[in-house]
Amino acid sequence: MPVFAPHPSLLTLVAPAEGRLRDSGASSAVEDGSAYFPQSVASGEPGADGVVLWTRAVDPSHPGAPLVLTLQVARDEHFAHRVLEVPGLCTTPVRDHTLKVRVTNLAPSTRYHYRFVLEKNGRTLGSPRGRTRTGPAPASDRPLHFVVASYRDLLGSGDDTGQRLSRHEEDLDFILLLGDSLHEEGSFRGLSARARRDLCRAWRTHPVVRQVHAHHPFLVLWEGDVPGSGWEERTRRILCDYLPIRPSWQLFAGRPRPAARPVVSAARPSRRERPWRLPFAA
Repeated sequence: MPVFAPHPSLLTLVAPAEGRLRDSGASSAVEDGSAYFPQSVASGEPGADGVVLWTRAVDPSHPGAPLVLTLQVARDEHFAHRVLEVPGLCTTPVRDHTLKVRVTNLAPSTRYHYRFVLEKNGRTLGSPRGRTRTGPAPASDRPLHFVVASYRDLLGSGDDTGQRLSRHEEDLDFILLLGDSLHEEGSFRGLSARARRDLCRAWRTHPVVRQVHAHHPFLVLWEGDVPGSGWEERTRRILCDYLPIRPSWQLFAGRPRPAARPVVSAARPSRRERPWRLPFAA
C-alpha cells in the first residue's frame, strides 16, 4: 500500500537498530529497470546517522501513471545484507515523479548501497545501484575528503569525469556542489514552471551527472536568483525536487526575503550552522 505523508516531498525512514534483513533470494531476480529511472538515483546531505536518497521513476509506456517503489539499503553491493527494505513508496505527477527519502539510524562513516525496485507484469525491475556514505560522528577527528564543483565543472571535465572520481571512491566522502547551475542558462527566470522542470530533467539526464550522483553523496550550497528578484517559492520547490536535499519548505522556512541579494546568496538554507558548515559538524 502506498505511503503518504503530510509533505510528500520528503519521507523519513528509520533503519532498525543494528538491523540486518536476511537475504530472501529476491536480489538475484531483480532485472535491469533503468528505463523506468531516466535520471538514475542520487544521495545527499550525509549526516552521521543518515542520508537523503533520491530518484525519479516514470513508466515509459504510461508517463502520467503513478508508480509504487520499494527502497532497499544494504552494506554490500549485492544486497545480500540489507539494513532496510521499505515497500509502498509512491511517485506521482505532482512532483514530476520524483521521490526523496531520508534514511536515519545508520552507522557513521559507513558505505551503503541502495536501489529502488518496482513490480511490473510479474517482473521485479531495479533502478541503477547507488552508493553513498554517512558522515563521521561529531567527536570524530577523521579527515574529510571531498570535491568542490558545479555541474558545469563536472560536465566541462569530459565524459571520463565519473571514471576519474571512481579512482578515489574509497577516500571520497562527498561532493560539494556550488549553486544549482541552472541560472547560468540565462533564461531560467523567464521560463514557465513546466519549462523549468524540463530543464532540470535535461541536466539530470546527462550521463556524467547520472553517474556522479549515483556514486557519491552531494552537499549543495545554494546560489541566489537574479539580483534583487528574491526566490519565488515555485522556483525553490522545483529545484529542490531534483536534488537529493531536504525540500524547500524545510530549507527556507522562516527566512526573510531580502530586497537585494548579498554577495554570497539571496536565500540560504535555514540551518543553525553557517552555510559552509557540514550537517555532521559538531
